[in-house]
Amino acid sequence: MRRGGSSNAFSRSSHRADEHDDEEALRWAALERLPTRDRARTAVLDHFPGRDDGVRAVDVGRLAPGERAALLRRVASVADDHGRFLARFKERVDRVGIELPTIEVRYENLCVEAEAYVGSRGLPTILHTYANVLEGMANSLHITPNRKQKISVLHNVSGTIKPHRMTLLLGPPGAGKTTLLLALAGTLPSSLEMSGKITYNGHTMDEFVPRRSAAYVSQNDLHIGELTVRETVNFSAKCQGSGHRFDLLMELSRREKEANIKPDPEIDVYLKAAATGEQKAEVVTNHILKILGLDMCADTIVGNNMLRGISGGQKKRVTTAEMLVTPGRALFMDEISTGLDSSTTFQIVNSIRQTIHILGGTAVISLLQPAPETYELFDDIILLSDGQVVYNGPREHVLGFFESVGFKCPERKGVADFLQEISGNVL
Repeated sequence: MRRGGSSNAFSRSSHRADEHDDEEALRWAALERLPTRDRARTAVLDHFPGRDDGVRAVDVGRLAPGERAALLRRVASVADDHGRFLARFKERVDRVGIELPTIEVRYENLCVEAEAYVGSRGLPTILHTYANVLEGMANSLHITPNRKQKISVLHNVSGTIKPHRMTLLLGPPGAGKTTLLLALAGTLPSSLEMSGKITYNGHTMDEFVPRRSAAYVSQNDLHIGELTVRETVNFSAKCQGSGHRFDLLMELSRREKEANIKPDPEIDVYLKAAATGEQKAEVVTNHILKILGLDMCADTIVGNNMLRGISGGQKKRVTTAEMLVTPGRALFMDEISTGLDSSTTFQIVNSIRQTIHILGGTAVISLLQPAPETYELFDDIILLSDGQVVYNGPREHVLGFFESVGFKCPERKGVADFLQEISGNVL
């Protein structure tokens, strides 16, 4: 009787599994018959949270508030393992022959100059401030001559930043790292005079809008203190838009239908939720918050000098998160390790490295004193000294290059610290 009962139980379970597979196959078959635009908004979910109706086709653009919250929780679990999620997404894209866009940044004979007062006149005192304002008004009326002197920040620098590679920007304070990152991102202040040529895939800055293709992460944390961490990042995501995600999803759905390929259900629901519907900004926001370790303080206000909020290290990660939600393919990050411990910096840089290597992005990250394990994550090195490029090339060749000019790294010294020290002695 026990053998008979167990065999009946197994047969019932296998019968239910067969019914589940048949129901899922029918849902996918019905989904394939929809037009491309409707198919890009409809996802097949198994046991959708809050419902007990088995496999169900869900329009991610028309969800009730409760269903939208349940979908966000379901999608958040898909991207728990960032590297595995990116690998599965890349596999799906490669299967239909879609090449993700990449950006190669070139800068040739780049010079940046600034006008400033020198000597004691440059001290930020109250008297000098009022004198500068009055003198500026007189200069605009051509009453008095301009006493400011031109100071060269970058001196005729050239180089190439390739996709699929992580580039580390090193140099002592005042070497021009921030100015170079601002120039490459297309956000250089108008008060600075720039000459030279910067191209993205051969196109100059005046042929497109750089801020739609690149993101600059500042070393200054400027936030609205009354907003929570989630609201701050979500607002940034909504302002910057979803970019090419919807177009990519449409092309991906069209090619999969032509090739009769059934996509990965979990990756499919994530892409459709991130590209369509009212929750698309929240999907990307939750993913970035989890990558940067901000999910634990997501509902805490950011705060400011008068309002207590998150810590200084968490504010630095919020600044990074605001730019990571952008659909831009080039990242220029300035001193993102300020206020962070070495383990947190390693985690953030490693997550960015996975994205750059798998999806083919472009990244230049400026760090002052990276730990050895963080330094090993980079592929290329740019070393600046007094506004000039001392070295621009692969990380593996940097020690050999400096040994050829008479600078040898001690055995027990970190390579990044060694490069920082000699950058002031090369020129």
